[in-house]
Amino acid sequence: MDDEELLSRRQPVKEDMRMQQRVWRFERVGWYVLTVIVVLALAGLFGNGPLSNRQATSSDGRVEVEYQRLSRSGTTDKLRITVRGTGGEPVMLMLGGSLLRKASIETLQPEPQTSFSHGNALLLQLGTSQDGIATLYLTLRSEYVGELEGVVKAGPSSSVRFTTFLYP
Repeated sequence: MDDEELLSRRQPVKEDMRMQQRVWRFERVGWYVLTVIVVLALAGLFGNGPLSNRQATSSDGRVEVEYQRLSRSGTTDKLRITVRGTGGEPVMLMLGGSLLRKASIETLQPEPQTSFSHGNALLLQLGTSQDGIATLYLTLRSEYVGELEGVVKAGPSSSVRFTTFLYP
């Protein structure tokens, strides 16, 4: 644009070019912000993506939990728990925390050998393979909004704590 075009004009239509340039600048910033939000959403900021997938391991390496760090209220979330024990012998696993109190367990695979309620926690006895590994797959659904904490224990020194944030 030349200098004459940047001046406010009265003919054929009255316009304020400085104001118009501010509006254009605001629109460009808005487009950039929307683009960043879409890219972050695709990357998993609002659930199910690389930004959301997390893995936590106990200090002794015996318990490993794969979970969604970020999710939305009302959706199903997958939780995978892997426990290392003695080959062919069952392992006891305790599931607790606000995540399991405020979320419903929709599926639990494979079926535990036995299960007990222990206060606000759930005790599960799982069979292990010949190499001593037991893997438990859970599908959880919660209508809660906010941060929930999960605790998985397979003994006094094998404990994993993790948190999930649920968007509305």
